[in-house]
Amino acid sequence: MVVKALIDHPVADWVSRKVYDWLSGRALSCAVNARNHLVRAQKIADISTTVSYFCATHATEEAVACFVASAKANGYRSWASKMNIRDHAQKVVVASYTQVIADHAEQIELAIAHSPAADDLLAKVRSGDKEVVYPLELRLFSFNEDGENPSPAAANDAFVSRFPDIRTMVEYVHKRANFRDTALYACDEGAPDLSREQLDIGLREHTFLTIGLIWSAIDVTYHKVPEPFVDQILGAISAVIDEVRPPRVCKHCGQ
Repeated sequence: MVVKALIDHPVADWVSRKVYDWLSGRALSCAVNARNHLVRAQKIADISTTVSYFCATHATEEAVACFVASAKANGYRSWASKMNIRDHAQKVVVASYTQVIADHAEQIELAIAHSPAADDLLAKVRSGDKEVVYPLELRLFSFNEDGENPSPAAANDAFVSRFPDIRTMVEYVHKRANFRDTALYACDEGAPDLSREQLDIGLREHTFLTIGLIWSAIDVTYHKVPEPFVDQILGAISAVIDEVRPPRVCKHCGQ
């Protein structure tokens, strides 16, 4: 019960409850639909691994749409408007950046907990022999040494540097964008076959990404002015999307 264990956790429960307080319109609808698809992914896991995986990937895509819609409505329209939430490859880029941040949080041993007394989320970070506790906010993160610097250059490098060259990065993004179709559709070699172990790994990944993206969508609603970290991320995502997006071709001359 990989998904159930995660979405029943107090942190995920907080996110599920707070969407109704802080999100509206498209962002709220996408958040609710994302969680619904996580539940469906768990329910159907024992019946069809491939359909379960499809539901989980769709949950992440809806969570991306939730975050982009919230960013547009809360001070980041100039960046967020550059992202086409109907484009699978572009949504992969957004989700991939969420994974980069999650990987960094794991490296620094950041732990997230729910405070029942305040009904809020806390970030716990080890500092030497002590554990330091902060309210969990996007402002805690930064790709730049100067946390007030909104430049996306370092955030862009954090993702691009994972690949030997731009072409490999673009191929990775498009492969990820098409992976759920690969998991669903038959090919010349036969019908798709996703093992339960592979499914559980995928369910865990997509549940974490979905919850993280929806939490981020909630967090940006608190911002009175744009946060440098969000500008870093959205600027970097926009730069990668420019590389991933197919070049425009004139429909008249073909160039």
